[in-house]
Amino acid sequence: MFERERKLYGIMLGLCKRQTNDIDDSKLADLPAPGVNHPAWILTHLAICTDFACQLLGQAPKCPREWHQRCGPGSQLSSERSFYASKHDLVAALEAGQARVSEAVGRASEEDLSKLHGVPMAFVRNSFPAVGDLVAHLMTTHTGYHLGQLAIWRRMMGLPGVLEI
Repeated sequence: MFERERKLYGIMLGLCKRQTNDIDDSKLADLPAPGVNHPAWILTHLAICTDFACQLLGQAPKCPREWHQRCGPGSQLSSERSFYASKHDLVAALEAGQARVSEAVGRASEEDLSKLHGVPMAFVRNSFPAVGDLVAHLMTTHTGYHLGQLAIWRRMMGLPGVLEI
C-alpha cells in the first residue's frame, strides 16, 4: 500500500539531506528575518510528524517529548541554538522516523487507513478526514511545504539551491 507516497517520501528525505548537508550545525537556528522557520525547527517538526504519523498507524512515538512541545503546532521559534538537538541527531531521527512510517503504512490495512482520526483542528479534520488521508498528507504535501521553507531559508542565508535545474 501507499507505494507512490512511500517513493515520494524517500525523495523528500533525500532532498532534505541535500538541503541541510552544507549547513553548519551552529547556523541551524539563525533567523534571517522574523517569522522565517529555520532548519532546526523544520527538522525537529518533520521528525515529530513521523511520530504523529506512526501514532495514527498504531505505533508509539520515539522522539523526545520536549521536541513535540518545542516544535509542534503553535510552537514559537527560538534563535537559541542550544534549544534544539544537533543536526546529526535531528537528521537521524527524521530518517529513522520516515523508515518507521513507510514500514507501518506499507503494512496498514484498508480498514486501518479508512478510519476517522479525530484530530480536532478544522483544516486537518476537513481536508484529511481519514487516517490514510492524513498520513498521505504528512508524507507528501506537508513535508514538501516545510522543505520549501527550508529552501527559502537557504536563499535568505546566501546559500545556493540544491536542485540542479
